Amino acid sequence: MRNLIAFFRRFRVFLIFVLLQLIALTSYFSVVSYPRTKFFNSANNVTGTLLSWEREVTKYLFLDRENRKLQAENAELSKKELINYIPVDPKTTIINDTIRELTIEKIPATVINSSYSHKNNYFTINAGRLKGVERKMGVVSSEGVVGIVYDVSEHYAIVQSILTSTINISAYVGESNAYGLIKYIENDPRRVTLTGVSNDIKIKKHSKVFATGKGGYFPHGSLIGKVEKLNPIEGEPRWDIIVRLEQDMRRLHYVYVIKNFLKPELEELEKNVDQLE
Repeated sequence: MRNLIAFFRRFRVFLIFVLLQLIALTSYFSVVSYPRTKFFNSANNVTGTLLSWEREVTKYLFLDRENRKLQAENAELSKKELINYIPVDPKTTIINDTIRELTIEKIPATVINSSYSHKNNYFTINAGRLKGVERKMGVVSSEGVVGIVYDVSEHYAIVQSILTSTINISAYVGESNAYGLIKYIENDPRRVTLTGVSNDIKIKKHSKVFATGKGGYFPHGSLIGKVEKLNPIEGEPRWDIIVRLEQDMRRLHYVYVIKNFLKPELEELEKNVDQLE
């Protein structure tokens, strides 16, 4: 109480001045309507501007959190897609009281570091063994195929980008069902080459190119991109096909790691075929 009294004594002149100013302004605005309106309009404009700024800043700060939330929700929804299930014979097997067995699970992750201007490019994601990520798992974005897991630690993983000269992804052109391999040859983060397609097969520009699912890296029919241009290779019975990637690798941020529960079975079976060749 003593400190409060001392405060008022020390600043009494200033406090009286402020009080008189408030009384004068109140009397002035109560008599004259135009200045009163201008004053409150100005105050409202300033308040509105400040609130708009606040909303924009808040939206930016919470955008990343909302995107991660949507990622998790999309991963859960993908479990309900019929394409990620196989029929189960109810006479022999019952799994969670359903007639379908889940074959694909998507593990959401965020890209925290990436390259796209080298001959061989990689990116790092914030999901590792603790979240179920393993080597040789496929990685996709909401737009399309982006790479294959190269190495894994407890909390992180290095992904071999589709922009890598050593990557070979089995693919096909949707309209013609022409099969080939996706290779990265040009120093261009938006384009790859589809090799091995015979030039006696009719290929249309802008046709969509999909992953075949070979090796179990990606679900069959995962989008890769579209045919941008094609020319016959001189002296060879094949097309030179340039595919424009659906995902701009320079703007890659949110991804899903593909956990294929049938991949070990597929790898074992294909290993036996390789031994026969």
